[in-house]
Amino acid sequence: MSYRQTLRNFCLIQMQILTERETRLRKEILDCKIQKEYLTQVLSEIDEEHSDVKLLQEILTVKEKS
Repeated sequence: MSYRQTLRNFCLIQMQILTERETRLRKEILDCKIQKEYLTQVLSEIDEEHSDVKLLQEILTVKEKS
């Protein structure tokens, strides 16, 4: 095998490795986005529940003072 052919094969192998790595990284990024979206929703729900509880406590406090 000539030097030129060897170099060509090496480059093709490296290109394939990079393509596979890029695909894997894109999947990881998508997974991260999905997890962030889920966690953002959970935090939003927690905040809503907390504000509901706080509001209820304030209402009860006002009623007790009356």
